[in-house]
Amino acid sequence: MAEKEAKIGVEKHIRITDEETNRQIDRVLKLPEYKSFNQVVNDALFYGLPILCEKLFGEAELSEETAPPSQRQSFGGLDEKSFNVLVRLMKETVLNVTINKSILSSLFHGKCLEYKGCKVDAENFESGVISDTPDYLNDYEISGLKKCGGNKK
Repeated sequence: MAEKEAKIGVEKHIRITDEETNRQIDRVLKLPEYKSFNQVVNDALFYGLPILCEKLFGEAELSEETAPPSQRQSFGGLDEKSFNVLVRLMKETVLNVTINKSILSSLFHGKCLEYKGCKVDAENFESGVISDTPDYLNDYEISGLKKCGGNKK
């Protein structure tokens, strides 16, 4: 006697009675990331059900940061493992840029102090006390980040 394989999730059947809804589903199904009717309906429920519950019960919250189920394992055509590698490499790059920026800022401030005839305190230099980004570059950086769509506080 063969054992039945356990299914993940709950199986429900629906009937689409509205032609416009059916056209919208067919339109979404033409996108390459959607392989099945089930996937479209699950994403529609993911986005729409919290809104309906909020309207009816005032209890659900819609989180824009959470990806729908169909998009959780793929990121712009990348599988999750490749995406995680890219994220790790980007974090390493940001860390290295931050370290370089700090070192260069310390050298900048040290040289400015020398030009002013002041002695550079080695302890302050080593501890990073003078590693802040120069004001004129800080303003330039903030302006550039705003143009890129980023925000720096």
